[in-house]
Amino acid sequence: MEAHRSYERFERSNEVAAESRSRHATTAAFAVAVMAAFLAVSAFLANKAVKEVITGETHRADATARLESNLLKTDVIEGNADLLRVLGSGSDKEARAAVEARQRESRVQSELAPADARLHHEIDDDEHHVETYDDKHLAYELAEVGLEVGIVLASVSIIIRRRWLLGIGSAVGAAGVVALLVGFLV
Repeated sequence: MEAHRSYERFERSNEVAAESRSRHATTAAFAVAVMAAFLAVSAFLANKAVKEVITGETHRADATARLESNLLKTDVIEGNADLLRVLGSGSDKEARAAVEARQRESRVQSELAPADARLHHEIDDDEHHVETYDDKHLAYELAEVGLEVGIVLASVSIIIRRRWLLGIGSAVGAAGVVALLVGFLV
């Protein structure tokens, strides 16, 4: 009779152990699935952030080229105005040259100076945009690393049946989710 009870206890303990392993595997698999979903989101956002950085740099380079063109136009117009003043001095052409010089200087003030101000503003906006998305990209990349390491640790915990490894993997994955949230808030 005692042997029979011992055998029943042994069977029950095996059933409890198997159920415990099964619950651990289910919990770990769920944790892996959740981390994989967050990993997919962070990878998508990291790629989007890189595209935004490249686009912002392109816009900034374009605005800088337009600004340089305007500055060159300003220099040429001002140089021409000075030449007209010099060439027109001492003759009846002086009055016409002075009028032409004033018209050119007026064009610089009315057209090119406001365009330069807009371009400076556009360049500053593009620079801020690039910096923001560069920071986002870094946060998303860190999120990807945390989530990938968390997935690996949680998966290994299933294989070697160590709950503490699932805890560490979940903590690292949670750190990845925090980095993902930081990327949203930047």
